[in-house]
Amino acid sequence: MLFAAVSVMLVYTAVGMLVATLVARPPTGPGFWRLTILLILAGFGLGMGLRLSSLSTAPPHPGGASLLALGIASLTLIGFGARQGAAASERHSWLLGLATAAAVASMALDPALRPGVGASTFESVVYVTGLLSVATALGSALLAMILAHWYLIEPRMPIAPLNRVLGMFLGTQGIKLILLFAVVAIHLPGWIANDGGLLRAFVLGDALFVAIRATLGVLAPLVLGWMTWKTVQIRSIQSATGILYAAIVFVLFGEVISLYLSLSTGRPY
Repeated sequence: MLFAAVSVMLVYTAVGMLVATLVARPPTGPGFWRLTILLILAGFGLGMGLRLSSLSTAPPHPGGASLLALGIASLTLIGFGARQGAAASERHSWLLGLATAAAVASMALDPALRPGVGASTFESVVYVTGLLSVATALGSALLAMILAHWYLIEPRMPIAPLNRVLGMFLGTQGIKLILLFAVVAIHLPGWIANDGGLLRAFVLGDALFVAIRATLGVLAPLVLGWMTWKTVQIRSIQSATGILYAAIVFVLFGEVISLYLSLSTGRPY
């Protein structure tokens, strides 16, 4: 199941980076676009390769429609990169938008988004929203870090593109905080009903992992994201870059826990 969680995380992170790139649309040179596109395509390739291998037995492998949409996204993104490199002064936003739409469609068609059998409507909504937020959380954090590095090379760039990505990251973490309350509401009756009650759920059950994810995977990144926002406003970009490194580590830790438990049980975590 760990391989399945990592494979889903790689693909979803790449999709989130693509969405964040469309949101930011920074006025950078071809170097930024080449690096970003390479990382996105690597996420698509490594994640889907691992997902389709014998190492990943669950969730079910993506169907033909999901793979086709991801292929269209990859080819369109390559075309966008070629055009952007040939004419850096032009944005070619329609190609980037088409690639993003195809990537999001591929993720929407992924059977990993289907909750377990017998899940209530409320659980299903929390489950799907939680998995989709993996993309925007990790994708926006990674793109913000790359973009912040670019400000060290081109310090005269406006900070609006970085602000948009950071807003996307902070908004996602806010949604995750709300989802955590929903997760606790879903699992709390079961934790209390078991022999040993809530104490046993923390010692031997999954309540401890939920608590760890809440503190390290959501609250800490939320604080770090706000600190990054404030440092960017005073154009202390180097400090913001350092804070983003820590934020990515915490987000990665929290999302691995969430994906592993969610995909293992078919319930939201």
